[in-house]
Amino acid sequence: MGAGDRSRALKFLEKARRLDPSLPIDDLLSDLNNQSPSPGSTAPKPSLRQRGSSSSSSSSSSASFTEEQRAIVREIKSKKDYYEILGLAKTSSVEDMRKAYRKLSLKVHPDKNKAPGSEEAFKSVSKAFQCLSNEDARRKYDVSGSDEPSYQTRRSARRTHHSGFNGFYDDEFDADEIFRSFFGGGGMAPAATQFRSFNFGGGNRAATNQGSDTTGFNPRVLLQLLPVVFILLLNFMPSPQPIYSLSPSYQYEHKFTTHRGVNYFVRSGKFEQEYPINSLERQRVEAQVERDYLTILGQNCRYELQRQQWGYVRETPHCDMMRRFDSAAAAA
Repeated sequence: MGAGDRSRALKFLEKARRLDPSLPIDDLLSDLNNQSPSPGSTAPKPSLRQRGSSSSSSSSSSASFTEEQRAIVREIKSKKDYYEILGLAKTSSVEDMRKAYRKLSLKVHPDKNKAPGSEEAFKSVSKAFQCLSNEDARRKYDVSGSDEPSYQTRRSARRTHHSGFNGFYDDEFDADEIFRSFFGGGGMAPAATQFRSFNFGGGNRAATNQGSDTTGFNPRVLLQLLPVVFILLLNFMPSPQPIYSLSPSYQYEHKFTTHRGVNYFVRSGKFEQEYPINSLERQRVEAQVERDYLTILGQNCRYELQRQQWGYVRETPHCDMMRRFDSAAAAA
């Protein structure tokens, strides 16, 4: 406002109101609306969707871009694997992901890169970063090799439900929002906690019963509250943690291997003392590990065979792993 840039001042005031509707900025908005636009003011930049809608009309005009910009757009569009898009190995850390995203997103952002297909390349980079920067999403992607939801065992589904993870395959994907969050200094917004709502009986009938018996104690109200109290107590009760996990994490960091070569990870550093080698308890744990591993391989194998039948993929790596595992079991 001090520089006389009316349009940009109005843009930031509206953004501030969206972030905090209680801000007292009505007087500032009134002053800006009464001012005439200054000659040096610039209109706000269009969003990614607005650029997409106007791309057909502007395609006839020659856009200025370098051969290097066009080459990096073609290179990103030719890749499907998220690790290859970011140019990283599967062992890269989250910090490596952030550095790669920062570098690539600035190179292919449609405001910086006018080469054809820059929007698609920018979306690919953003989607790869969104998936691989999330620990649960990255683990699922490493197993399935796709950003489509894969099948899970009941055991892993329960663990996923308790962790609050909602899946990384999101139809409401917004590459611009990821870019603004990353470079705006606010970081990725945490997922909102979801609560279930319960409705016992009809609302009108409950209101009628309460209205007809306001002079004394109504036992029906107590009977309706008992299920709610019971459910609340269940939510606050600690859920048992699994002994092992097939994937490493900050909780499951101690690695062990079964006799058939299946790696698993445990929470406690005293696992060998609690479950000695060749003990009955250790054999039961490792037998369950191998059953879970074989179940996941079987589910992903069926998923790959279905995609192969549709012509999406040619190879079925999980089916090959499953056959090798069965062959090793038969030989043993």
